[in-house]
Amino acid sequence: MVNHFNINFTRHRRSSGLNQLLIVYIFSIYFSPFAYSEEIPEHFTGVRPIGMGDAFTAVANDENAIWTNPAGIGRVRKARSRGAFSLVKFPNVIGGTNSDGYNFSKAYQGSAEKSVDEIVAEAQNLANKPFWARAAAFPVTLFNAGREEPMAFGLLSNTTAKIVIPSETPEIARIEAVSDVGGVLSLGFTTMANRFNIGVQARPIARYAYEDRIPSQDLLNKGVMTERLKAGANKSQAVAADAGIMMTLGDFWFPTLGMAVLNLPVGCKSNYLNPFTEKPERVCGTVFSGDFANADAISTVDPTDIRVGVSITPRLTQKLAVRLAIDGHHIPAGDSVSGSYGLQGVEVSKLIHAGAEFFVGNPLLPSPFSLRTGYSQGFPTAGMSVNLGVLALDVAAFGRDVSSTSKPIQDTRYLGSLSLDF
Repeated sequence: MVNHFNINFTRHRRSSGLNQLLIVYIFSIYFSPFAYSEEIPEHFTGVRPIGMGDAFTAVANDENAIWTNPAGIGRVRKARSRGAFSLVKFPNVIGGTNSDGYNFSKAYQGSAEKSVDEIVAEAQNLANKPFWARAAAFPVTLFNAGREEPMAFGLLSNTTAKIVIPSETPEIARIEAVSDVGGVLSLGFTTMANRFNIGVQARPIARYAYEDRIPSQDLLNKGVMTERLKAGANKSQAVAADAGIMMTLGDFWFPTLGMAVLNLPVGCKSNYLNPFTEKPERVCGTVFSGDFANADAISTVDPTDIRVGVSITPRLTQKLAVRLAIDGHHIPAGDSVSGSYGLQGVEVSKLIHAGAEFFVGNPLLPSPFSLRTGYSQGFPTAGMSVNLGVLALDVAAFGRDVSSTSKPIQDTRYLGSLSLDF
């Protein structure tokens, strides 16, 4: 994964080759089906926010602020105790799969000598239950340019892969794989009391993506899959920008308000096929450019994501407290003709996020132990963190809708992260 940390776009072809190998590796391990999913595409989210329903816009008090609300990079440490460095996390690796991963791999064991019909017959009970896998690393440092100017710098490698043989068309498989390599530079401003924060950041991204339909039998041949990825992948790049603001109404056990705009509308793309309305529209956000084998792929644009949230941190006992948070994500603005800032037609239940985090210790410092629960995109979430000195472990479970009809079908997924914190 460390070899992925190369954001020099003149070497993009070399890094795309590494991404290609990682995608092929994931597929070759599982040979696993992916059902068409109407989940909202999000290419990187940290483990801790997912555990509490991704309701993090008004919480954002660790490195996950970079991906949820850049204003929060100033809240990693108490204002009066800031030094040159607030936090260093390395290697900060993340991995995960879904609950059906084992069943898929078992169904495909020894399948190289079987026909597609035989394979589908063995896996009929797996219809509409996708395989999903993710591998990522995000080493990052949060530091201070001045007493009131927090900053962050990190490198990112993030690959997500999905694949399915639909029960209605078993001879055709659908594949979606996106691999990002890039970095982030964040700059914030905070008051001395650290109750008002703003933040902005830039994220250069090199993306290698493959989204297509292929004959199901090709999934059994690693060589054929490699050639398809070479010939049919999109190799692109972009520079994304984000901004956010946070304000605490009084001390830290009073409500905190947060607002963030991720993927600021630095560009727009016409005739983008909205997966929710199934209609073409003009979508604004981070628009990728480069070598496109499939110009209609969803990953050619990361739509603007407008988020608002509120949180509160009441103490339950002298040593135990709870964070309660509620968010609205992907709030649509504009229209599909002149420009949509966020996807139109998304169900309200998928826009609402809520969570609770029970933790011990000082609310202004990293907790040695915490438990989480939440609600995200219509399904429950859960998570836990353990900090053992410099060793930090986070785990989370969450659900996503993988139904192609109006009746939701939950796919349960699991993530874990491991890092050394300094």
